Amino acid sequence: MIEEFDWSELHLAEPFWLILLLMIPFLAWLHSKGKVRKPSIQYPSLAKIRQTKSFGPKHFHRLPRILRSFSIIFVVLALSRPQLDQSTETIRSSGVDIVLAIDLSASMLALDMSEDGKGEVTRLDVVKEVIKEFIDKRNHDRLGLVAFSVNPYLVSALTLDKEYLHRNLDRLKVGLTHQTGTNIGSALAEGINRLRPLESKSKILILLTDGKDEPTPPHSPLIYADGALKDNIKIYTIAIGTNRRTRTYLFDPSSRDLMRYANGNPVVQVADYPVDKEILKRISEKTKALFFEAKNKSSLSSIYSEIDRLEKTEVELNVNALFLDLYQWPLGLAAIFLLIEILLSRTVLLRIP
Repeated sequence: MIEEFDWSELHLAEPFWLILLLMIPFLAWLHSKGKVRKPSIQYPSLAKIRQTKSFGPKHFHRLPRILRSFSIIFVVLALSRPQLDQSTETIRSSGVDIVLAIDLSASMLALDMSEDGKGEVTRLDVVKEVIKEFIDKRNHDRLGLVAFSVNPYLVSALTLDKEYLHRNLDRLKVGLTHQTGTNIGSALAEGINRLRPLESKSKILILLTDGKDEPTPPHSPLIYADGALKDNIKIYTIAIGTNRRTRTYLFDPSSRDLMRYANGNPVVQVADYPVDKEILKRISEKTKALFFEAKNKSSLSSIYSEIDRLEKTEVELNVNALFLDLYQWPLGLAAIFLLIEILLSRTVLLRIP
């Protein structure tokens, strides 16, 4: 007995039998065109019959025909072989491993990617929303999350669990790494270290930032790009934001949250946030990947869609096909309706021709 199943996995193995359902209106039409049979029992007078009250509701005599129609419907459904798809598939080889590196510096609180009429949203809010869509597209690939400001922070090791990635993405906020500056090289190092030991056909690091190194690091990020090239790791880089000078929320280091006025409203000021596009371009070029710029949510979505298109590989699956036949359920219902129709026709709805 089936206690619970996913209705989306229910299908008909032989749906062409459903054409037999056209029999029902055709039979009804034939019945309506049939001649009324002459009674074989003659009554000398109708007076007594007129005094007799009819049994049940006015249209109760139609019930056998209705039951017979239901019986036909369920017989046809049984012939169509309803099945529950219980097949399973396991990934033998996905081909692509991807690490997403996300900037959590204070500049990610900038409001220049807000859309008219939809309220104030930070750059980080937009990034998280778009990356969720990207994660959902990569059904068979392992993905990991790295957050960075001055120091990197492993948010999620590479995994196939999309729900786990969504939960960890939700908890990203400015201040999570305890600093608000930017060190692109540290993010590259963390991402590369996660990808280097893997034996996948394609290893991808997607680094997203809206700033430049601050404070100045001891080593250029290009050193890490050279190492990525040796390990066959592509680094796609994305610079986000409309321009340097923009409205922004301010970060409060003491509360590790937004700076707020006494009434609780967040403080909004204009700040200058430069982004080092040149170094991002050179990092991507060194690893035979691409550099992108995103000035709004639409362009950012297009960028991740383009990367998704570029980094497709064949997926090897082990499929265990299993279909559970359910024809006995409609067949049983057809028998029940037919039995009820026969009982009523032979008892309370008996007709004497």
